Amino acid sequence: MSDHPLRIAIVGAGGISRRHRAAILAQPESATLVSVCDARPDAAQTLASSLTDPASTFGDHRVMIDAGGFDAAIIAVPHILHFDVAKDFVEAGIPVLVEKPLTCTLDETRALRELSARNDTPVVAGQTQRFNREGFWLRNWVQQEPPGFGSLRSFDIHSWQNLPAYLQGTLGLPPGADHWLLDGQRAGGGAVISIAVHQIDLVRFITGRNYSEVMATGRYDPPFYNGAESSAVVLFRMDDGSSGALHANYLAVRTPYNEAMHLFGEHGTIVQHAERIGQYHGPLFYSSDGGEPATAWADMYQGFTTLPEDEMTGLSPDPFTNQLASFVQAIRAGTEPANTVTENFNTMACIDAIYESLRTGQPATVATA
Repeated sequence: MSDHPLRIAIVGAGGISRRHRAAILAQPESATLVSVCDARPDAAQTLASSLTDPASTFGDHRVMIDAGGFDAAIIAVPHILHFDVAKDFVEAGIPVLVEKPLTCTLDETRALRELSARNDTPVVAGQTQRFNREGFWLRNWVQQEPPGFGSLRSFDIHSWQNLPAYLQGTLGLPPGADHWLLDGQRAGGGAVISIAVHQIDLVRFITGRNYSEVMATGRYDPPFYNGAESSAVVLFRMDDGSSGALHANYLAVRTPYNEAMHLFGEHGTIVQHAERIGQYHGPLFYSSDGGEPATAWADMYQGFTTLPEDEMTGLSPDPFTNQLASFVQAIRAGTEPANTVTENFNTMACIDAIYESLRTGQPATVATA
């Protein structure tokens, strides 16, 4: 590829696309936004016209593909459209970064994996929390030789939001208005696939382990419909025999924080939760016994510290910027990008198994192929 910035197209001009646009603008030497597509012409124009050099706008991604003039695309449309839109770009030989969740079903994930291989065209799952600089540091710490963290033993993750409050207070929708996130058919499910997917995937990234079996129970309270769960509690078994639990809630009318994580290893612990009411998620702390057995009750509370800032200076505080930089670098170098559809498969297979368990009330095995 030339030394010019990689030309990026964005499909979907909703709120998350502004984060992707900001990531592009943060690295002008590497990437430039040249095309925007949205079925709503005003939304596409708003996203495109805010640039120094306004991007071309389209109302149909297939017309955008035919027009060309870009090297890669970011797909940020409602979940139900992820597969169909990504398919058209991959068949045209255009690398894509697809917002989470990669697809709505595991069969779609399998089909997209096959298309990517057949067309030798990268498909990246937009799991941005993999690109938090803290996550990179913890992954290295957890997977180094013991006695830092050691082998994973158990974990606990939380994903809580009040979605109706977001729809009304942030998006400005009137009370009772419909939105595709409330619809299990258009979103692929409810709280698990829309918000808990972040924490589910982050556990895999940090620990290097995959999910093997789940058991789930949940509720389906309005305004969610068409099989979208308003809340779910899930038990996990990992491929190394460790276990964990998830509590996801999309109707948390009051919540002290929105995301939290606790990872317990043979020698160490990772903790993340809010320090004050209203903080989305707090800083990450870690501690290790250094391989020395505890000799007093108070030992279990010792050694917790925040991650070393001086060891994370090579990455941006913004995960969207890090994600785009990784994507662009791989395309330029002709190498496999981080978090391809193949790497993301176990995350999507785990979510598929959770929905099977929710339907049947029985444990479900996580597919391996």
